[in-house]
Amino acid sequence: MTIKYWLPWLLLISLTSPKADLFQQAEQAIVEKNLNLAFTLYKNILDQDPTSVPAIRGMGLVLWMDNRPKEAIICYERVVEINPNFVVAYADLSVILSDQKQHQQAVAYAKRAVQLSPNTLTWRLNYADILWQAERYSQAAEQYRLVIAEDKDHLPANIGLGSSLISLGQLDRALTIINRALTIDPDHLHARYNQAVIYTKQGQIDLALSNLQFVLSRDADHAKAQFELGFAYQQGKQFHQAVEAYHKALTLMPEDPSIYYNLAHCHARLGKTKLAKETHAKAKQLQEFQNDLAETQAYLQQYPNEVKGYLHLGELYLQHNQFDLAERNYKLAIQANANYLPAYQSLADFYIQQKALEKATHVYLKAVQHFPQEVQTRVMLSLLYKEQNDFQAAKTHLKIAETQAQELVEERGKAEDLEKLSFVYYAQGRYAEAESLLLNLLSAAPQNTDYLNQLETVRAANN
Repeated sequence: MTIKYWLPWLLLISLTSPKADLFQQAEQAIVEKNLNLAFTLYKNILDQDPTSVPAIRGMGLVLWMDNRPKEAIICYERVVEINPNFVVAYADLSVILSDQKQHQQAVAYAKRAVQLSPNTLTWRLNYADILWQAERYSQAAEQYRLVIAEDKDHLPANIGLGSSLISLGQLDRALTIINRALTIDPDHLHARYNQAVIYTKQGQIDLALSNLQFVLSRDADHAKAQFELGFAYQQGKQFHQAVEAYHKALTLMPEDPSIYYNLAHCHARLGKTKLAKETHAKAKQLQEFQNDLAETQAYLQQYPNEVKGYLHLGELYLQHNQFDLAERNYKLAIQANANYLPAYQSLADFYIQQKALEKATHVYLKAVQHFPQEVQTRVMLSLLYKEQNDFQAAKTHLKIAETQAQELVEERGKAEDLEKLSFVYYAQGRYAEAESLLLNLLSAAPQNTDYLNQLETVRAANN
């Protein structure tokens, strides 16, 4: 099973308020995915009534849809604080937290929704889905059975029960349930996919292939079916067909190490030893990435304000060219601690790599506001202005940086202060003065690689 992020209750917005028109407009904006408009409408309602539960809940939904789960969770927690019996909020929270892999809390909220309204099958089904996502398959199966006891033809519950039994290794029982689901809807893709998984595990390869080909004929982008097609061919020792299917799966799931592991096995069976080794190495690299990702995400769940965790995630995603996720985590690092300079530097460096100089400039402007005495920050800001041909702004910030650096040299005269002043001179094009300072520093620390690298940069610029 997979949780449907557009669950049926998500748009059950109360229209009993005197602001019914605004609520209706906000609901329509959500349907049309005009999130900015919906956000503005809910804000207008809350400006007049800060404790409006439907508006706070609507704001939470908008934030969630806008990929801002932390802010969405705050809204929903405010809802249940105002109205502890607002069942929809608990269900929404369970889905958001499950999506964030905070399974323990997600299960607790889904269970609370069922406790508040035990006879509502929607909440019972959601509870089962949340348990399934948390890999608590026995408990999920129990909840699916309770739904089926009330409605034996409940298709999602039958499919969910079948999925749970597959995960528990009870293949014959799972097949019975999936077959029952297919009597309700013979063309249901999830049911046909589950049936194929069972057939593959049972060694009935032709039946599995038939189901998978049916699914892919209806949904060519069904990633799991494409992977399972490769696995079915592999189990049937049809390695050429397996390789072709796995390559198609990689277009849908390019970061999945299991595809590469299976591909490596197929290449080896086809006698392509070198290609098998290269593919296995790629699989290992991706697996290490996934493990590092999971560990860091688990750490952040425990310490959600740890800025270095977000920076590490940003670096991981950047290494694997997942730029949107890298940017998001660099921004989260600043949100976690607005007084941590490396967070600004990391986000600005990211934008510079992406050749988004205006965005990098904006980041350094914020950094200057938080760290007005930081010389290097001023210099970087001036260099960005210079790259964008705003020479007056560049000159202004460089002059401030020069004054600050000279004051540090006069007051303390530490090596780090001289290094900062040399950086200012370099940015100003005063290469001879920058080189002179660096040579003085190297006379005291001739093996300092930072000084040597900076000297090389200065000389190259001068030439």
